[in-house]
Amino acid sequence: MNLNKKFIESAPDGLSSDSTCPGLYLRVRRDGKSRSWIFKRQVANLRKEVALGSAFKLPVAKARTLADRLRSLSDSEFLDSLNKKTSVEQPKKLTFAEVADRFAAWQIETKVWEELCKDHRIYIGRLKNYINPHIGDLQFDEVSPDDVAKILTAAWDHPHTVKRLKAMLRRIFAWGIAKGFSKHDNPAATDGPLQFLLPSVKPQTKNRGALDPLDVPEFMAALHKNLEISVGAKCAFFAILTATRSRTAREAKWSQIDFDKRIWDIPPSQLKVKTNGGLIVPLSDELIQFLQELPRIDGQDLIFPGRRGQVITDTMFSSVVSRVPGKWIDREQSRMLESEVRATVHGIARASFRTWAQDDRLGNDRRYESRVAEICLHHKADDAYKGAYERNQSWIRRRELMADWSKYCFSRICTHDK
Repeated sequence: MNLNKKFIESAPDGLSSDSTCPGLYLRVRRDGKSRSWIFKRQVANLRKEVALGSAFKLPVAKARTLADRLRSLSDSEFLDSLNKKTSVEQPKKLTFAEVADRFAAWQIETKVWEELCKDHRIYIGRLKNYINPHIGDLQFDEVSPDDVAKILTAAWDHPHTVKRLKAMLRRIFAWGIAKGFSKHDNPAATDGPLQFLLPSVKPQTKNRGALDPLDVPEFMAALHKNLEISVGAKCAFFAILTATRSRTAREAKWSQIDFDKRIWDIPPSQLKVKTNGGLIVPLSDELIQFLQELPRIDGQDLIFPGRRGQVITDTMFSSVVSRVPGKWIDREQSRMLESEVRATVHGIARASFRTWAQDDRLGNDRRYESRVAEICLHHKADDAYKGAYERNQSWIRRRELMADWSKYCFSRICTHDK
């Protein structure tokens, strides 16, 4: 068959020959995630196969040119070209940086990433800032657990970074070993020698700054008076009232809001833990009024669009607290860490809400069930049996809880505005 662009992109798993170029085949594997060009030729009753490259990167015209070149060779020349290719490739040992680049290319080729997507950019940044300065020039199969320990120890004061670097290094080495670039054990395996080479004292984990629940009404009043700072301010106000994360709020759409049922229906793709399914957020009277007063643009589904009609950045969202007049400090974390920790939108929307729901100073520890608050945050019950068998989503109790949270957040707004 004629292997045109449409067929190449949609062909199912299997082997497809090119009718215009004898010997050229498209091989599709792993449900279409792997698509590669191969050239087949029979020499002395032996069938030889040559890999030409990825169909995602190598255009069909180029693949045909390579196939024509191989087909034009005599039998002896063809075999010589195969032997030369093998002799050149076998002795080459790659550095860690080279293997890390190949791993990234594989992630893109298998459609795990799109080139320069957010995950890819984060990967590049961590290689540049944390990993390659230590082991980038070392041969991949010579990197030791001690080398990995030095990378992690250098970032030890940032536990979240250490956790992500561990996972990233472990995966790169696992992939490299699977591809034959090393025959040694994974030097980043956490159950291997690495566990004995890291500092014994674990650093204090710094969570995103939140406000004491008693400070939330004052902050919300100040934020409400300054909603015109930016679209990010309105989005932050919405996120706090709905106890949702940055991305979930920033990607909120009018088509997900049902004003009659007074709900926000969030699909799993918009949530951090997709395996927990979607989330239906009950909307309070105050929140309904807030949404109805927002401007709407014809043909625009995003509730909080940026200047170019796209989802606003996390930076615009997260910088809101610093732009609201007043000093908004996480007093508890500041005391524990002995340094000032500023509150964040995420911390107020999530941690402050969760603390408020069980705050005995307000009597909420007797008023609301902990389990209901967890469902509002799109968390699953800790108990393994509840997570597996419970189907009651406590809709009535959740609506009561979110309505009371909204009233609490608005408790100073009318006073300040008047």
